[in-house]
Amino acid sequence: MRRRWWQRSAQPSPDAVPTGQPAPETVPPSLLAWAQAVDVSRLSDRTVRQAERFLRGYRHMTLYDRRQEAFRLRDAVEAQVSPAPPADAHPMDVLATVLAVRRKQLGIGLLS
Repeated sequence: MRRRWWQRSAQPSPDAVPTGQPAPETVPPSLLAWAQAVDVSRLSDRTVRQAERFLRGYRHMTLYDRRQEAFRLRDAVEAQVSPAPPADAHPMDVLATVLAVRRKQLGIGLLS
């Protein structure tokens, strides 16, 4: 029986990840520890809206604009949360983590 392309598994084969490198879905330990300790109560609604809009539309931006906006938003988030995000964390990871923590603290989007 012939399988169509949309019926194939979305999981990469074990050979797809080069040896010696972490799997793409691995969360850095520093980001995980920060996510468990971060206080987002001072995060403004404006910053949240900007981060959400950026994460929805960054694929349509040029690489230069994407990097500039990501670092600008990371700086805004860093000024409004405590403790500061880890220095080795990617700006988009910081933004996604802050939004997830905020939703969890507010009880938004959780399944009962």
